[in-house]
Amino acid sequence: MIINCENLKTLPYGDKLKIVAGKSGIDRLIKWAHLMENPEYIDWLKGGELIFITGVLIKDDTKSLLKLIRDLNSKNAAGIVINVGPYIDKTPDEAIKFADSVAFPIFELPFEVRLIDITQSICKAIFMSKIEQESMNSFMKNLISGEINYDDEIINRAMFYGYNPDSDYYSIVISIDNFVKLVKHNEIWDEDIEFRLKQKLQQVIVDVMHKYNKKIISIMESNFIILMVPMEQKEGTNEINLIAEEIYNKVQIKIKKIEISIGIGSKWNKIENFKNSVEEARKAIKIISIDENKNKFCNYEQIGIYKLLFEIDKKDKMKKIYTHILGALIDYDNKNSTKLVQTLEIYIDKNCNLVQASDTLFIHKNTLKYRIKRMENILNCDLKNLDILFNLNLAFKIRKFLMCI
Repeated sequence: MIINCENLKTLPYGDKLKIVAGKSGIDRLIKWAHLMENPEYIDWLKGGELIFITGVLIKDDTKSLLKLIRDLNSKNAAGIVINVGPYIDKTPDEAIKFADSVAFPIFELPFEVRLIDITQSICKAIFMSKIEQESMNSFMKNLISGEINYDDEIINRAMFYGYNPDSDYYSIVISIDNFVKLVKHNEIWDEDIEFRLKQKLQQVIVDVMHKYNKKIISIMESNFIILMVPMEQKEGTNEINLIAEEIYNKVQIKIKKIEISIGIGSKWNKIENFKNSVEEARKAIKIISIDENKNKFCNYEQIGIYKLLFEIDKKDKMKKIYTHILGALIDYDNKNSTKLVQTLEIYIDKNCNLVQASDTLFIHKNTLKYRIKRMENILNCDLKNLDILFNLNLAFKIRKFLMCI
């Protein structure tokens, strides 16, 4: 379980907490819980901490409390818990107003609750969550590698993590495309940033899956998150595509500056097929890099001719097909410093629409007509023939495919 401000109430003593401000930030992740009475220690924070105070130093100084909350928010703390009692009898209105404006959770906790009990409860839950995730990661990596025997022991262990042998599944692979750029700070790998980034992404995934009533199994692997998503028999491609699209859209809204691609593998219903489905999802991500103007999520079952290309082992044969079909035009461009290959690719990509293709090329429609005539002469073909257009389109797809693998 991911530990955030919202699910604190499920932990021992968590029912004693009352949120009084910043409810829209209830999904903030909690990395650890700290008692911090002296505001001067705020510089030691790294982000994600849930801070507990009794107010023994601040007391009824509203300005000092407001400054502390502002500073905690700027440090990306998860929230603050005020142990209301003899030092602070309630959260000031000014603090509530500010916390609501920045979605910074403020909780109140009765003074009779021992802070050591609730902070230990939270830290224990965080620690156990990490252990559980590491164990699941290790098991899932073995499944993906395929270097195991799928006996009863493996099936039972998979079921322990949530696998249902009676369900159908899809595999989703989420790639953090700018992962290194986000995690490196001054050329130094920042493990805290890596942790928070993955936790935030995982939280978005959990929220989306909760909406669709899906209990998933997940693995974090370098810059990838791999999901095993259960599906009802009546559910299929449309449903899994909707889930992937919603994950993508929510990530763009909730996690700034992140760039992700999402690949979806084929549906499967036996645990030994999980590996192949993950590989298909990875291939689907490669196709996203080919079709730059398309969606940032791709279903392997819908990649068309690229599925066939992935099945061809000999890449040199594909290159021969490409050069056989377009070789004459490539040679002409090289000798005359023209761009007829580019013109032809855009013309086909625009479904042979003269207006759209000429607009994309920033040329007059008559100029495009002239180029088409010249290309027909060079290739000795009719660019109105559907079979010819199919072969040319295949050649361009082969070229893009070879560039991405």
